Amino acid sequence: MRNPFKTFSFSVTFFTSFLFISAVLIALLGSTGYYITNQEVVDKTISSRRLLLNEINKQIELQLQTVENDSLVISSNPVVIQYLQKSESSFERIEQNAEVIDLLSRHSYVNEAVHSVQLYAVNTTVSTHIGANGVFAYDILKNSPSYETIRNADSAWFGARPLEVAGYLVGKEGVVSFMRKVLSSKGEEIGILSFNLKLSYFRQLMSGDTADGARYVLDTSLRLMVDSDPEAEHAVPYDELADRLPGIMDGAAEGANYAVAELGAKRLLIWSKQQRTGWTTMDVIPWNEITQGSRRIQQTIGLAVALCVVLAITMAFFLSRQFVRPIRRLIQAMNRMKQGHLDLRVENDYENEFGYLNKNFNQMTQNLAQLLEEVNEQNRRKREAEMRVLQEQINPHFLYNTLDTMNWHAIESGADEISRMLSLLGRMLRIGLSSGASFITVAKELEHLHCYAELQKIRYRNHVGFEFDLPESLNDYYMPKLTLQPFVENALIHGFHSGRRGTIRVTGRAEEGKLIFTVEDDGHGMDPAALPAAREHTGFRNVRERIELYFGFEYGIDVDSRPGAGTKVVVSLPMLDREPINVEGKSREGDGGA
Repeated sequence: MRNPFKTFSFSVTFFTSFLFISAVLIALLGSTGYYITNQEVVDKTISSRRLLLNEINKQIELQLQTVENDSLVISSNPVVIQYLQKSESSFERIEQNAEVIDLLSRHSYVNEAVHSVQLYAVNTTVSTHIGANGVFAYDILKNSPSYETIRNADSAWFGARPLEVAGYLVGKEGVVSFMRKVLSSKGEEIGILSFNLKLSYFRQLMSGDTADGARYVLDTSLRLMVDSDPEAEHAVPYDELADRLPGIMDGAAEGANYAVAELGAKRLLIWSKQQRTGWTTMDVIPWNEITQGSRRIQQTIGLAVALCVVLAITMAFFLSRQFVRPIRRLIQAMNRMKQGHLDLRVENDYENEFGYLNKNFNQMTQNLAQLLEEVNEQNRRKREAEMRVLQEQINPHFLYNTLDTMNWHAIESGADEISRMLSLLGRMLRIGLSSGASFITVAKELEHLHCYAELQKIRYRNHVGFEFDLPESLNDYYMPKLTLQPFVENALIHGFHSGRRGTIRVTGRAEEGKLIFTVEDDGHGMDPAALPAAREHTGFRNVRERIELYFGFEYGIDVDSRPGAGTKVVVSLPMLDREPINVEGKSREGDGGA
């Protein structure tokens, strides 16, 4: 997949990127805000419920302790013990029935939490009672589900259960019972005392903020003792919770006293244990009810996010237009420039990066126009230089044919020196023509110099010497023809006039990708002030202009001269291992001819 930043237009990319980044940031802030708010609501719910459950535990524990103490007082009352040890049919026991029933009933009158107090006597078959308070046959309890629990314990609490008296249910809500064995002085069980507490009273103690969930009171074995309201809308039947509750509580963090579990739906469980009894009061709250307030905040955040997205779209559209407009203007200017309109300028009223681009574009078009003029001028000068070279070659071409005829006449006449001079001059002219090519090998250039030097030795009667030191490794490189001969000629004319003797030395080397040729003499030399005029000499200027036109200003000629110390000319050229194809008049292999 291609990079979208390299495929789509800048306006689309900028608009989409800005909108995407804004949406991500807004969504991130919104979700973070919702998460933090929701967590705060949950933490505050847990904290407030803990305080409430602790307070409920204190009240329940106080009531339980009161009932346990009262049951202990009755079970250890000598009157009750003597009463239970007497025969059911004895006069004394019959006479005490009213007293014992009054003793039992007194607690239901004094303590509003107590529904009734019942005494199940071992040696009793007939129940005697007033309402739910009284003495009952032991077999009634023995046949009830509660008996197995109390049979193996001295006392025990029993959760919400219906209360029956004489085969009839008493009350609609049921009771919570505490049973304690009554023992004789010998430690024998003679009865079981049952304190029945009103279920409505327990639920009143448990009341509070339970409209959004359910509340349970569990004993140490996590058996349900009392629930707040099993008919409540969000109540979970304890039977569905009982099997999973131990694992949920054990899985909670140490000291956390709360957990989140899936019980048909996501719910929060918060519990608090009583210190004395070890009973647990637990709230089971639907998660949706807890987060109802945060959901309203979520809706508010969602509305704010929507408004922010609309604002982001508006800002992205506005900013993309502001950024794209100068770029499009610059693109239009570039398209016109490609069509050759180099005189155009981009209106620039920016002082930022766009201003920098516009300013440099205007400068670039101006420079291009100027460079185009310079290139046209260079091409004109190049054509003129080529014409001058061609003109210089036309006359030598005519002279070459003439000199060849003269050479044969000189040989026939026995003028050997004249014949040699004519032969050398003919070889020079042949190399100079070079079949119209502008470039020749270094070997050809050196051959031309040797011919010229031999002619000058004959002319100057050997009072000027020539030395050539060029490695053969340079022979196959190409260079503009007739590059070195004009400087050797200048050395002869200006360095050794007035009969001065000396030596002209020509050397060459390869250095950093360049061909370096040096022509130096030990002649008269020149005053430094005269060097600019010497550089404009026809031969000097011709060579310099050709080098600049062919290769640019990186290559060229350097002159160093001092009066009486001779002159040194250094020519630098590129190392060409083949003849350039972008110059006029390409050469052919072989020597030129008439």
